Amino acid sequence: MMKSFIDWCFLKIDLNTMKMTKKILTLGLVLITGFCSAAVTTQKLRCEYLTDPFGIDSTSPRLSWIINSTQRAEKQTAYQILVASTPDLLRQDKGDLWDSGQVASEESAQIVYVGRPLVSRQAYYWKVRSWDRAGKSGEWSPSAQWHMGLLQSSDWKAKWITAEPSVVTSPETLVIRRATYEAIDIKAHADVTSALAGQVKGNHLSVQVNNKTLGVDPAANIVKRLLVDYELNGKKFTKEIGENQTLVLPEDAAGVRYLRKPFTLNAPIQSAVLYTTALGLYELQINGQRVGDHLLAPDWTDYRKRVRYQSYDVTKLVNRGDNAIGAWLANGWFSGKIGNGANAFFGKVPALLAQLEITYADGRTERVVTDESWKSHRSPILASDFMLGEDYDARLEVKGWSQPGLDDSSWSIVSVRDESARHLESQVMEPVRRITELTPKNITEPKPGSWVYDLGQNMVGVVRLKVTAPAGTKVTLRHAEMLNPDGTLYTKNLRGAPSVDHYICKGTGTEIWEPRFTFHGFRYVEITGLTGKPKKDAVTGVVIASDTQPTGEFACSDPRINQLQSNIKWGQRGNYISIPTDCPQRDERLGWMGDAQVFIRTATYNADVAAFFTKWLVDVDDGQTAAGAFADVNPNTMDCNSVPAWGDAGVICPWTIYQIYGDRRILEQHLTAMTKWVDYLHLHSTDLLRDKDRGNDYGDWLSIQANTPKDLIGTAYFAYSANLLAKSYRALGRDEQAAKYEHLFEEIKSAFNRAYVAADGRIKGNTQCVYAMALKFELLPENLRAKAAQYLEDDIRAKGGHLSTGFVGVSYLLPVLTQAGKAETAYSLLLQDTFPSWLFSVKHGATTIWERWDGWTPEKGFQDPGMNSFNHYSLGSCGEYLFGGIGGIQPASSGYKTIRIEPIIRNGLIWAKTSYDSIHGKIATYWKRDGQRLTLDIVVPANTTATVYVPAKDAANITESGTAAAKATGVKFLRNDQGNAVFEVSSGTYKFVSEI
Repeated sequence: MMKSFIDWCFLKIDLNTMKMTKKILTLGLVLITGFCSAAVTTQKLRCEYLTDPFGIDSTSPRLSWIINSTQRAEKQTAYQILVASTPDLLRQDKGDLWDSGQVASEESAQIVYVGRPLVSRQAYYWKVRSWDRAGKSGEWSPSAQWHMGLLQSSDWKAKWITAEPSVVTSPETLVIRRATYEAIDIKAHADVTSALAGQVKGNHLSVQVNNKTLGVDPAANIVKRLLVDYELNGKKFTKEIGENQTLVLPEDAAGVRYLRKPFTLNAPIQSAVLYTTALGLYELQINGQRVGDHLLAPDWTDYRKRVRYQSYDVTKLVNRGDNAIGAWLANGWFSGKIGNGANAFFGKVPALLAQLEITYADGRTERVVTDESWKSHRSPILASDFMLGEDYDARLEVKGWSQPGLDDSSWSIVSVRDESARHLESQVMEPVRRITELTPKNITEPKPGSWVYDLGQNMVGVVRLKVTAPAGTKVTLRHAEMLNPDGTLYTKNLRGAPSVDHYICKGTGTEIWEPRFTFHGFRYVEITGLTGKPKKDAVTGVVIASDTQPTGEFACSDPRINQLQSNIKWGQRGNYISIPTDCPQRDERLGWMGDAQVFIRTATYNADVAAFFTKWLVDVDDGQTAAGAFADVNPNTMDCNSVPAWGDAGVICPWTIYQIYGDRRILEQHLTAMTKWVDYLHLHSTDLLRDKDRGNDYGDWLSIQANTPKDLIGTAYFAYSANLLAKSYRALGRDEQAAKYEHLFEEIKSAFNRAYVAADGRIKGNTQCVYAMALKFELLPENLRAKAAQYLEDDIRAKGGHLSTGFVGVSYLLPVLTQAGKAETAYSLLLQDTFPSWLFSVKHGATTIWERWDGWTPEKGFQDPGMNSFNHYSLGSCGEYLFGGIGGIQPASSGYKTIRIEPIIRNGLIWAKTSYDSIHGKIATYWKRDGQRLTLDIVVPANTTATVYVPAKDAANITESGTAAAKATGVKFLRNDQGNAVFEVSSGTYKFVSEI
């Protein structure tokens, strides 16, 4: 920090003169001294983990900020928070809603608002100042704000509406004349006229085109299509539709509908706020302008339990006079296709809820709400589905559909339905947004007229298409993660998710289109349907994700490890879309609990996922059975539960969020569910061994020829969950319950040792997974830990320096080896690039983490396409070791109030640079080896302290910023510890130099 300021000062000097007088130098020193002696400053104000959140419903929100200082050993000794009802009052340093006064405290995170009771719709403006260690007050921070949502169900006046017409203006007669289900090569076909005609109900047909619904498979393992000749009101039509797509007749009833309502505002406007959500997905416009930047809103929840609503400040979108509000409404997770073949799981027809509240300059208010006055019309989106893709006919666009003045007399009246039982809660996490864009790296033509674009990165999102073609030209976009040997798209691993988008041109020059209500996992895009080669800019990859803010950076001297870290981050980005999914490309995309828990620690390094998990852990509790079993996936759509290592996510994830963010409330909110789970495990065990009722029992999923006994996994996780539950009770000061579950943990530990551990420390199964779990979960007596670690290392060596663990053991492997004094073996595993290893996929061009160690091999090609994702983050849980091991950044207490910096430095890397933006500020390390000389630079944020482990032969020879370390300001020598000199340091920037 100091160096940066000095550099800045020197840049201000005219470098052309190259003459620095004594006067200038003296002035510079005075400036620097003054800067260094300034009191602390505060920044990065947040409420409930979010910056200026709009429309929250927490009635006791938590506030946080970060302390900055240019001096070492700086800390906050007190703070004062002001919360005001207007910006003007805040500028006058008046907190009419809350003035905390000067509070003697070092805390700067999770500060609970205790001012006047919060009310619906109100805006709250706040700022904070801190006192430094000398008792000197800093300046007030920049102001921040939060806005309350609708806290009472009575605040909602809007009605749920659907796009289904409630009044049929003209009866229609639908007759199926002929229907043929055929292979696309037309070598095999079947007449399905009768099967299709039998599904017409009330002159309406909606059917998914597949073997089951049509009752026949004319060509096994061949892509098929349906050709239909039909009559509507005596007029003849022909329709062609692909397999696994939905046929809807009449076509006007198909696809995503337009919804709209005109309204007039009769006075000057002070503010306008829109509260809205959907059973399905929505996108809103006011006067032709998009509302907000949320994608795929609302976020996926168990709609049977709760629906999240969003709030938008739309003051700038409305006008005095005539206005109009319009919406697109799509099926999404509610009534579309979701993982493992489920369709319309929560409901059959989507619905919209919207409430626009206008406050006039004179204080009067007015509402525009969804009700019977809204109208509906067919939109250009013919079909939209997560798994299938999106079809758009630009010729059907209605100009001005969301603007005033449109003649909508021919539009249908919407239906209103009773959804009052749905529990509405506000958005609590960052929404899905566009994150970045990718341009093609290469274009090939593996088949005539088939153009394949390589975006260079396996990504999640959609393609923005840019074409110029005659009206009626149908452009087809297909997506894939990998290519076949002949350069065509490899799509077999997509299973029931064709991921095909269609765009029909309107022929008005350059046309740009981007799907609204679907997403795909892909690196390669195939364009067909155009005459001639499309331009390079015909394809842009639009990357989407839940907009969790990046917090961690890691780089080292080995470019392979840097690519691995990139793969981990891209995998997290692509699978954190509303929930932590397992994969983004095939017909699954579910919130698998096992994947989430093994990766969560890595996730917290890469991004601020506190709000993200705050939301998802509610989904987890919603999926818990009355008996206490956690579901395999959440939102719970599979009705499968109680699996070891999967269900335990319901305990592991809340505890991890507490550790990383100091979030006691997340423990308080989920403690009942956590306890029910551990009690369920106790009840469904025999003599404390999990020998029954383990559900689907996935074991150490996708391990390599290393079958870990499943009852052992169950028992180990039973113990781990009991231990974490005890720690959670202890953290909350509930000592009696803590003691109860500490005792249970010790009993399970004893049962584990009796059943599975031999006198020499050998554990049943003898796999890397069993030793990793036993060491990580503290299941072994102290005298057997070293022996177990040796067996683990022996197994790795016996396998030629390779790992063999699957999902369950992989995240523990490197940390437990290091903790057992076997860091050289951990390094060799990490740097291994032959199969199976983390770098094997990197060596073969991976840009995300593969689901399987052997997703593709030179000898066998692609694995079984039934389970072969190339973007699955679980095996990337080694990312924890990059930050916490090689980078050495770990919390010593919850929320990183105290920090442990212990970089693991071994042969194979020359340098490593790591940073992490904790809830208390940036922590950073940079180490470099030059022969026997080691340089270790660290940054410790203000208002924290750190214990630093400096590798050294002799602690007496270590220097810090050129001074003997033991005498340096802010540095205190503690002890020597296994080749490290251990120091306690206060906040600041440090440079240690040692001989190793």
